[in-house]
Amino acid sequence: MFADGYGPWGHRGRSSIKIDVNLRSLKDHEVQNAITVRKLGDYFDFGVVIASYSTETALIAGFDDRTACSWNYSNKHNVEGVLQGNFYTIASDQMLQVNATFYPRDHGLQTVLVMTCWKQKNAAFGYLVSADEFVTYPMMDPLLHLDATIGFQNPYGYLPGLLYGLFPFNGVLSLMYIVLGIYFLALITRHHQRVVAVHYFLLVVLLLATSESVAWFVTYKLLNDSGVPACCPYPDSVLFSTFIKVLAGMTARIATTLVSLGYGTSRMQISWPEVFVVSGLGICYFVSVGALEVSHIANQSDGDARPPAIWEALVIVTNACFGGWIFVSLDLTRKNLVAFGHTAPSRMHESLCRVLLSYVIISFMLMAFEGAIYSGVVWFPWQYIWVVWAATRLLFFVILLVGVYLWRPMKHSLLYAQMDQLSSRKPMIPTSIIRGIELHQRVSSEVDDENSELMKCLPSST
Repeated sequence: MFADGYGPWGHRGRSSIKIDVNLRSLKDHEVQNAITVRKLGDYFDFGVVIASYSTETALIAGFDDRTACSWNYSNKHNVEGVLQGNFYTIASDQMLQVNATFYPRDHGLQTVLVMTCWKQKNAAFGYLVSADEFVTYPMMDPLLHLDATIGFQNPYGYLPGLLYGLFPFNGVLSLMYIVLGIYFLALITRHHQRVVAVHYFLLVVLLLATSESVAWFVTYKLLNDSGVPACCPYPDSVLFSTFIKVLAGMTARIATTLVSLGYGTSRMQISWPEVFVVSGLGICYFVSVGALEVSHIANQSDGDARPPAIWEALVIVTNACFGGWIFVSLDLTRKNLVAFGHTAPSRMHESLCRVLLSYVIISFMLMAFEGAIYSGVVWFPWQYIWVVWAATRLLFFVILLVGVYLWRPMKHSLLYAQMDQLSSRKPMIPTSIIRGIELHQRVSSEVDDENSELMKCLPSST
């Protein structure tokens, strides 16, 4: 959370933590071993602590759940008042209702603590519980029923501080995708007779990427205005946006693989084994990235920026399989195109290879930097961690922009796609053809017509 009155981008609104607690002692029929607050009331006093603090504040002050019950919350000079809380006593038959609002005075991860406490009324009773100050009740035998509602509000709304920057970013990115989509649709309409399958693949990827950005923008808007938590359970808008994101990534990788195999530029169809392998990798990517995204959202809503390591490792392996196949196929297709003298398609594949190589290098650098932040090797302000996540999304847009430019519909698109099927081996030219004379079909011209008229005028010899 951001401190009260110190939001991002000049927001001076209030940051608040609102807590509504209903607490009552359990009845005889609701407990085990017939132990209730009423029966223990002659020997013990009970109470509850409701406190709010940041992680850094707790470390500085030495505050934790073991000292919460005996802490002096009325001392305003305690850590400059940034550790806020109250202590409430509980009677045996009392329904305790607490409505408290705390205003965080520093940035960082905010924790709300609701802790039950007890102490011995008289040391003469001989129980192993302090009679001088309240201590944490071990909860081995539950004695209290608790209903609590906690709301965290930043100066700009209810969206967690880790995600605030992604809200406007997705709005801008959506506009950029819409402009690119209109441009690509205009080209498809203009050259509709020369459109091939690869153009439709690019269009699908572009539509999915646009839908993803719009979906996340709407989702962040709803979460920021309503205060509905991003987890758990997950709101329908979060699940839908995650599904579109994973589907767009899977489709983009499949489309890139097909293009690297020469589909749409030098061949009209791919083999069934290739379809099987591409589909298998796509399904593996969908499952691993879907699990990673959902679990990462859960961590972000809890204030933890780190994604789960297991699912991230599986995603890296899947991307490595896709990347290896793509670069090997691009190299083989480009060599075959050069050998057959198809200059224009070979240049397109060479440009795509450079673009993808740049994408891999930059992605690896971003991933390494992100990992260094999570591990603590590199210090990075948590208020700007969203920039690292946004950079990955922006990089994908740039790659898609370059792909749309290279594979845009043109007047020669259909001619490239209808070229003869290329062999997976280098072409073997017989030596007889090398030594022989290459014959070309004669093409008629206007000069031929003039010569024919001249021949008609000349007298024939007999």
